[in-house]
Amino acid sequence: MLVRDILDAPQLRMRLLHGDAAELERPVARVCATDMPDPRPFVTAGALVCTGLVWRQTAADADRYIGLLAEAGVAGVVAGQALHGHVPQDVLDACEKYGLPLLSAPQSVPFSRIIEYLAEQAAELRWRRVQSRVDRQRRLLAAVAGGSTVGDLIADIALEQDVSAWVVTATGRVIAGTAPISEEELDRIVGTALTAPRLPAVTAGAMRVLQIGAGDRITAWYLVIRPAAAEPEVFGSDLAAVTELYRQRSMDRLHLDWELIDRFPAQPADRPGTHTVAVVCELRPGETLTGTGLPEVRAALHDVLSGVTTSVDREGRLIALVDATQDVTADTLRRRFGRLAPALAGARLAFGVSARQRDESLSGSIAAAASAATAALDDDAAVSVRIADIDTAVGLFTAIPGGLQRRFAERVLGPVVDYDRKTGAGLMETLEVYLGCEGSWRQAADRMHLHLNTVRYRIGRVEELTGRDLARLDDRLDLYLAMRTLTAHAASA
Repeated sequence: MLVRDILDAPQLRMRLLHGDAAELERPVARVCATDMPDPRPFVTAGALVCTGLVWRQTAADADRYIGLLAEAGVAGVVAGQALHGHVPQDVLDACEKYGLPLLSAPQSVPFSRIIEYLAEQAAELRWRRVQSRVDRQRRLLAAVAGGSTVGDLIADIALEQDVSAWVVTATGRVIAGTAPISEEELDRIVGTALTAPRLPAVTAGAMRVLQIGAGDRITAWYLVIRPAAAEPEVFGSDLAAVTELYRQRSMDRLHLDWELIDRFPAQPADRPGTHTVAVVCELRPGETLTGTGLPEVRAALHDVLSGVTTSVDREGRLIALVDATQDVTADTLRRRFGRLAPALAGARLAFGVSARQRDESLSGSIAAAASAATAALDDDAAVSVRIADIDTAVGLFTAIPGGLQRRFAERVLGPVVDYDRKTGAGLMETLEVYLGCEGSWRQAADRMHLHLNTVRYRIGRVEELTGRDLARLDDRLDLYLAMRTLTAHAASA
């Protein structure tokens, strides 16, 4: 209720002595009556204060008393006329000074009647809200029974409440929505959904996020509302509860598909280009895997990769088959699963991606993806993705776990690194340029602005320290792979 509503109530017969349009639009939380010399202990912010002006002994009292009310954050003042027969001008002047609307109550209307009126109006408003909510719940359930989609429900309620709304998953897939939404907004929504101490919560972009259904946050759906209405929980909670029916249907269908494929595994069609993703989920020592197990990750894979089929192999790894390009599949996994990192509770997810090549068996591409996933487990990130690029020696080398790669590189080039550290001879830099010039002394010298003999001397020193002969292809490959590994490790450190 607003100050204007009390002024306009015919049964109260209030008269406006001061108050502009903005002041009359202030909400009234409650009505209280006081004539204590210091009213602050007896009033609250948003209250409409009724006073008989007993506290006024001189004109100077008005400025002090009204100032205390303004300091308390009251919505306005109702002045009685019984004591003075009118409202003194100094009271009106003080209300103007402190920006408080001033109403005058006739002597025939006691303050108790004003309080009763506000209570009656509040009760009627609560009743209308209850009735409106019951009607809305009935309409929503009738729409579900009638075959409406979740998109239909979102669109209808958003139009009714004059808001924008979406249903999204924990990886940022939009189930339904009333308007386009950017990846940056989805990042904020998912970040709030997975990290807020409790839901509903409001994102940095002023979007209200409600969880749909109970359970863990990784497999949940979320109702997102913008802008936040005065009381979005009223319709938001109803819409979230009904949307849970659609989520449950989706999960039931998914679990049925899993049961069928796990019991009766079908050989995929022989389509070269099918991309295989192997997923490994591991616990970090001393931590628990709260809400993140094989079923949760498997459900998230179906959420992230469109048209995917999944199964669990004998080693307990998730194997997923999807028709897409290798790079797009890897990028999608990084982007979408990366959003789950805050909710993994110490778990690490490692993905290996391998494109099935022409004439390659399905088991071969799965094995390549599994090797890449095992290597990815060596990464420090909560979610890591590696492509099993085995078309080149370098690609094959990257399928080896990172720890083994570094040990190899340190064994091969450790003496050179130590020598440079002690002498500053620049052997590593010279070796990198020399290998980049495909073993050309002249090109390396020109690129580094060095004398040709200087390059020859430095490369000869590298050969002495490593025991490799750069004229041999296999030795040159060893040094090249070791150099790449150390460079990549330094860049990520």
